Amino acid sequence: MKSKITILCLFIIGICLVACGPTKQDAIKYSDEITTQQRKVVDTENKLTRAIKDGQLTNLDGMLKDLSTHIDSATATVKNMKDFDGKSALKDAVLALFTTYRDVADHEYKAWLRNLKTPADSVNDKVLSEEQMLVDNINKKLDKASDEFKMAQTFFAAEYKFELSKY
Repeated sequence: MKSKITILCLFIIGICLVACGPTKQDAIKYSDEITTQQRKVVDTENKLTRAIKDGQLTNLDGMLKDLSTHIDSATATVKNMKDFDGKSALKDAVLALFTTYRDVADHEYKAWLRNLKTPADSVNDKVLSEEQMLVDNINKKLDKASDEFKMAQTFFAAEYKFELSKY
């Protein structure tokens, strides 16, 4: 009889633990882990664009390689994370963002860096127009993907009842 009561108590405790689900703190920790990976990619991309803007053109290929490395690392880290509470929406959203960064790095940024290597005496309206088109495409693609990720973050925070901190 005593063993039946013990088993019943353990069963009830187990059900309570499963029924309670993850805590708000668990959700914040999960969100922070994903956001940390996102920030690494964004910060690396910001270094590249800042160098271009400031005319520091000597190591752009290395900076683009760093961006690619951070995209790959962040993607692998997030892919290895478990879904949260059986849901993958936040994880999927950041992976979609990384896919967009990968596409932009492989296409627009590579083309932009080629353009920046054009000798000064060969720069013409066509080169400048192409450069502006590349910048516009980068901004359009990354803004859209970032907005979609922010929306997923907002829904996640609302579902688990916490506020997103400003970065």
